[in-house]
Amino acid sequence: MPSDDLSGKNLFSENLFGEAERQLTICNSCRYCAGYCPVWPALELRTALEVQDITHLANLCHDCGDCLSACMYAPPHEFAVDPPSVFTEVRQDTYRRYIWPHRTPGGFATGVAFTVVGLVLALLSWLFTGRPFTVADTPGDPYEILPHTPLLIAVGVPSLWAAAMFGWATLRYWRDVHGPLADLFRLRVWLTTFTQAVQLRHMTGGDAGCEVPGRRGFHVVLLYGFGLCVVSTTAAAFLQNVLGAHPPYPWLSVPVISGSVGGIAMIVGGTGLWLRSGGSGFLWALIVLAASGMLTLLLRETVAFGPVLLLHVAAVVVAFGIAPYTKFVHGIFRTLSIHHDNLER
Repeated sequence: MPSDDLSGKNLFSENLFGEAERQLTICNSCRYCAGYCPVWPALELRTALEVQDITHLANLCHDCGDCLSACMYAPPHEFAVDPPSVFTEVRQDTYRRYIWPHRTPGGFATGVAFTVVGLVLALLSWLFTGRPFTVADTPGDPYEILPHTPLLIAVGVPSLWAAAMFGWATLRYWRDVHGPLADLFRLRVWLTTFTQAVQLRHMTGGDAGCEVPGRRGFHVVLLYGFGLCVVSTTAAAFLQNVLGAHPPYPWLSVPVISGSVGGIAMIVGGTGLWLRSGGSGFLWALIVLAASGMLTLLLRETVAFGPVLLLHVAAVVVAFGIAPYTKFVHGIFRTLSIHHDNLER
């Protein structure tokens, strides 16, 4: 059952609920788009729409836009059926309802946060080492610029906060749109869900492809690039904490290779999405994170290594700190809705 405080119409705008219900009732009567994506078969299973149903359908939608292109009742028809637009509004409402505090940082706020964090890190570097603008004795050693403990705290605190917010939002969202928490551990179904999610399979619509050319491809490149950077960080942590091998690592090592390929992929994918779909504070942070990471690697034997490293760490701190309040969180809600849909099937 949905929670009274989060899924009621008191937080889900009456106007938005009414408009979504009106349009989806027309869609459920027409059913022309039944084969386009899982949204429409899932809609057919529902005769009376509740807030949690509309929330689930909106996050199951991958915003390919094919249904709108094919709809005979789209504007300027008097029915004015526009599912992608109303689903976008519902998803934005979802972010406000399930993430605390209910705010989304803009580009200016992200820039201010990035500047402040960068200055604080530069101050810490000067206090602890006195050498943020000199060549390290061991070229490429980050701990000669910022010692391990303050570096770990700077990156760890926002990362733990983001993980806590994501976990909290996951449980609340799942409780509302599905119910039993035990179904979160259906591993066989998760195999299908994960495959569909990482391939963005449902963004292909009725086999016509996404209405925004290249969007799906750039999205996949950015996602896989981010995954490779996670692999790089994990491998570096394993080398340091388990095998006792401290940075810098050779060019032909898992952290450097995976980080380099991942960083390039993030720059390509992020820039492509920026040009195709418009920029956002979080997308900007990801591009800066990837670009500064690549510069840190390329300039690790120069006097620029210290400032660029601090720039990169600032980008990491800001990106992870604001992640729960950006569109990044849609990946969680969308994946949960895909899993819920597969369970229903």
